[in-house]
Amino acid sequence: MLMSKEAVWLWYPGDFEIHQGMLQNFKREERGMGWPAYWYIDDCNRNVNFKRHYDLKESTQFTVLAKGTGYVDVNGTKYRLNHAINCDAGATDIQVFVGNVQGLPTIYIVGEIIKSDSGWLASNFVTTLPAGHDILYTDRNQDPNVIEYRTEKVVAKAQQAVDGGVLYDFGRAVNGTVTVKTNGPVTLCYGESETEARDVEMCYYKQSDVTATTKVRKRAFRYVFVPHCQLGDIELTAMHEYIPKNNPSSFTSDNKLINQIWNVATETLNLCSDLFFIDGIKRDRWIWAGDAYQANFINQYSFFNEDIDKRTLLALRGQDDIKQHMNTIVDYSMLWVIGVLNHYQMTGDREFLKIIYPKLESMVQYFIQQTNEHGFIYGRKNDWIFVDWSEMDKQGTVAAEQILLLEDYKTIMTCGEVLGKDVAGYQAKYDQLFKNLMKYFWDDEQGAFIDSYESGKRHVTRHANIFAILFDVVDENKQQLILKNVLLNNAITQIATPYFKFFEQDALCKLG
Repeated sequence: MLMSKEAVWLWYPGDFEIHQGMLQNFKREERGMGWPAYWYIDDCNRNVNFKRHYDLKESTQFTVLAKGTGYVDVNGTKYRLNHAINCDAGATDIQVFVGNVQGLPTIYIVGEIIKSDSGWLASNFVTTLPAGHDILYTDRNQDPNVIEYRTEKVVAKAQQAVDGGVLYDFGRAVNGTVTVKTNGPVTLCYGESETEARDVEMCYYKQSDVTATTKVRKRAFRYVFVPHCQLGDIELTAMHEYIPKNNPSSFTSDNKLINQIWNVATETLNLCSDLFFIDGIKRDRWIWAGDAYQANFINQYSFFNEDIDKRTLLALRGQDDIKQHMNTIVDYSMLWVIGVLNHYQMTGDREFLKIIYPKLESMVQYFIQQTNEHGFIYGRKNDWIFVDWSEMDKQGTVAAEQILLLEDYKTIMTCGEVLGKDVAGYQAKYDQLFKNLMKYFWDDEQGAFIDSYESGKRHVTRHANIFAILFDVVDENKQQLILKNVLLNNAITQIATPYFKFFEQDALCKLG
């Protein structure tokens, strides 16, 4: 929804996020190789129709700027883009047709009365919705196909002659480029640690034959090692790129280590949330739905940046039709659904909920299509039942997935009720799933949920039990059983990943 009456760039809703999300998922590289994400990736609509009706009380003039090719239709008469159009008083129907085979079709309308503010609709010739926009693109001279980063010059804090070369320490994590002043070609070896940068053979990023005019790719690093040179031979300067955001949160205590942890954690989230919530600035750079779910959970308590979360939700979901689970992971698709509810509870943004609800509901219907007679969701060919890297019994249907599906049913019912939708059918799905979850997966003897009942192993891990706490699946008595028998039981395999350790810590906090 456009809150401003000032002109902004407009596009089909979700297209900017989907297009830029695609580009983001192509940015990973490893040891000289590009590494595009290995799942199906949508792109934006290439052909969009914008339209609006005006009842003009006086004559006026407007100009349509666009990224793409097309024309303007005013009451049935066609006009060229980028030229002033005069309109007489009276009923006026305006349509703008824009196609762009290279990128995002987008328009900006300049005028006193007719301009690209709230009220415009956009159609991909199948569905018509309120036009999309982003707070980053409000100026006519911008191009929404180009991300405009702020830059900060970073000079090396230290230079050290070592291993027959020079090691540069920039004193911080830089996400950007390096400029080189040199008389001859050099090799740049990047590292987040000194050890990595000095490993000329195996460092993650390396670029050879770099001169002062070589185009250097954007990378994340703290250290750069230049082999076969001496101090003073060359000069390196880093240029850190970022999108500014406010941080209204603060924390301080009398424990210096805790304060340092807070500051490092806040800066890490800051670095990993420019346009989207991404896995990390150095390695993956991809948008993972599980990581994004956790990032926005913490975003609510730190930056409270609604726009990054909206972009990430739209980019992950893609276009209306669903070809596979997000990142190929069933539980990540389910966390995405819960993330929509988290966003609404965080912001109360009913207009965004209206836009994303059809995609939310079709995703839940996609889950229902792969449930069995018990209402349990199962993995199909090419689906990844991930949950976590820990050793887990994943034979047949898995308890952790069913608990997420329960929360997804609650999500669609809650969001649907906000928008006045008929959600009665989801309650029946919830009731069936809950009944069978307790029947097949709850183990009275162990006082916990087992991973899977089909194998007969009755194996218990922490994951499903943590989700049961977080999503209020069990009553207080069973919560205490889970606390005693699982979370505080060292005989139960400990969680190895920071990703799921976050959920465990959250569950322990919830239990006091």
